Amino acid sequence: MIRLATVGVLLITAVACGGDGVLEEPSPPGPAPTLTALQATIFTPRCAVPGCHASPSPQQGMDLSDGQTFLNTVNVDVLELPGYLRIVPGDAADSYLYMKITADPRIVGEQMPLGGPYLSASEIAGIKAWIDAGAMNN
Repeated sequence: MIRLATVGVLLITAVACGGDGVLEEPSPPGPAPTLTALQATIFTPRCAVPGCHASPSPQQGMDLSDGQTFLNTVNVDVLELPGYLRIVPGDAADSYLYMKITADPRIVGEQMPLGGPYLSASEIAGIKAWIDAGAMNN
């Protein structure tokens, strides 16, 4: 009777592991994207547009144009919510820019980009990975 129970547990484990009985380790995340890549794929086409975060009058004084994003975000105080930084290197969860693109309940105003379409899960993951990796000017 005990052997039948053991076989049942092994069978359930094998099925849960994909049927071959081998537990697969999750693959490690790839390298974080660079600011240059994020600039080209997200910040310039989606944020640094007229009336939003581009010169001559960027919203909240945050110019996300090419060559300006790092200077205007990393370790820069948030104007609309004192006590926060736009980007805290190594800490996406407490970076206001990340909070704004994920509609974190702590934000003032609305999720960005304003009115949508909002960033995709992979775009958000890229920004998070860059911030968590230290938000380098690369």
